[in-house]
Amino acid sequence: MEGRLREQLDRRRQEGTLRSLMPLPKSGQSIDSIGTAIADQSSSPPVIDFASNDYLGLARDRNQHDLVEAAYQKLFSQNNNSNTSAPLLGATGSRLLSGDSNLARSLEAQLARIHNRPEALLFNSGYDANLSILSSLPYNENDAIVMDELVHNSLVMGVRMGRLHEKRVFLFRHNDVADLTRVLKEVASSSPQSSTLVVVESVYSMDGDIAPLREILDLAHQMGAGVMVDEAHGLGVYGRTNIADMELSTSDNNAFLGECGNRSTTGNVQGGTGVVAALNLETHPALLCSIHTFGKAAGCHGAVVAASSTMISYLVNYARPFVYSTALPPHSLLSIQQSYMSMMGHVGEMRRTVVFRLVAQFRQQMSKGIDALKEEFPDDLDFELLPSPSPIQAVVVPGNERCISVCEQMRHIGNFDVYPIRTPTVAKGKERIRIILHAHNSEDEIHALTKMLMASLRRLMTSSDPSTLQSKL
Repeated sequence: MEGRLREQLDRRRQEGTLRSLMPLPKSGQSIDSIGTAIADQSSSPPVIDFASNDYLGLARDRNQHDLVEAAYQKLFSQNNNSNTSAPLLGATGSRLLSGDSNLARSLEAQLARIHNRPEALLFNSGYDANLSILSSLPYNENDAIVMDELVHNSLVMGVRMGRLHEKRVFLFRHNDVADLTRVLKEVASSSPQSSTLVVVESVYSMDGDIAPLREILDLAHQMGAGVMVDEAHGLGVYGRTNIADMELSTSDNNAFLGECGNRSTTGNVQGGTGVVAALNLETHPALLCSIHTFGKAAGCHGAVVAASSTMISYLVNYARPFVYSTALPPHSLLSIQQSYMSMMGHVGEMRRTVVFRLVAQFRQQMSKGIDALKEEFPDDLDFELLPSPSPIQAVVVPGNERCISVCEQMRHIGNFDVYPIRTPTVAKGKERIRIILHAHNSEDEIHALTKMLMASLRRLMTSSDPSTLQSKL
């Protein structure tokens, strides 16, 4: 078996697709007792975050940390007053055994109200939630799943682990409602009595674009299908107060930078609960469930499925990752609770305003830079800024080696924490530099990033060997 493992790794190494963990601290940094990099002030500064999914900066925010710790201490105090033991460090078992708690139940009830659904069920991660749903649904022989071609691996693997034959799994072109219509009609004509589930994401993690959810849900309802929406990258980023930020502006003037991030808010705000909420689709008759992951904008860990009481009861009985996994510990539950309070309140609203100002700035500067390269290299340029209105931005640099070389020099010379997204994660020829914009980034950092990235792309066009790119810089 060891020999076979080596063969598989060697194959990936030869293809240029071998993955490995990146080095943690830069030279001059040390690691503290909980694994956090500590910068040595006498050395070069640590890398600037353009890679994490911490869109609102809650995972690194001291005030957020203090809110969670205060809630945890309050839980200690409540336990002491009732003469019971302190909160457990771990849940000690699955929710069906010793791992259930009043805290978990109350949080689920709160999340159900927030997402405007009858019930909600917590999971240990978004990956677990997606596996749980798609692997456990009671498919009949002629049922079908219709998926956007770019859905996340967790959704694909959930389908593979399920009971539906692969011949009954269909793909439609990314965000293409006309193609979805075609596929649904073909499924309906081949199996008129079948049940069909459409699987999509609200915001796509590799392209950063937003699904046309209203059109998809309306079409599904018309065709008698249900829809499952993964809101992993929508939660905390979008909501009822910033619908305008879901539109991709083609403006490249400074006035747009001033307009970006305008909000429609109330006294207690209540934004940031996702794209489904922004479009007022939470009670749409075709919506089977939505999955909201906490490891991105919420800055913590876990996920929740919001659905009907019947759906939640079914998952409690048949979703194997839920049934057989130790539940989230009390500290995680309080982290989730406090994250929602911040995301939905004034803190979240102010940070979303910052994020989308930076999105506008980045797109304006990169668009101008790539247009200038097109004039300089009218026949050969194959770089592309993907049309994303979200904090997930991507510059296509075809070829694994070329993409890696640009990212390496961006990290080593510019201190920018950016990563190449390579084949097989994305299609061959669509390799890209994925850039995530956050509330903790600054306008100066965006300017420096775009300036260096454009210089790197230009040098790549004039170099026949990508490996020489760093030495030229």
